[in-house]
Amino acid sequence: MSKSHRHCSDAVVGRIAAKPREIKRRRQREAMLRPGSPSPCFPDPEPPVWKPLG
Repeated sequence: MSKSHRHCSDAVVGRIAAKPREIKRRRQREAMLRPGSPSPCFPDPEPPVWKPLG
């Protein structure tokens, strides 16, 4: 399953009757505090080659 779909284990770890929105807010707060993985770097795209029409 995807990481976004969690089973009931997360609610057991946190508060007993944690609302999904509260769980999401807590996860977002933790993600902001934790240094994340570096974002993927892509090379600059090549400029388009313009060809005269006709």
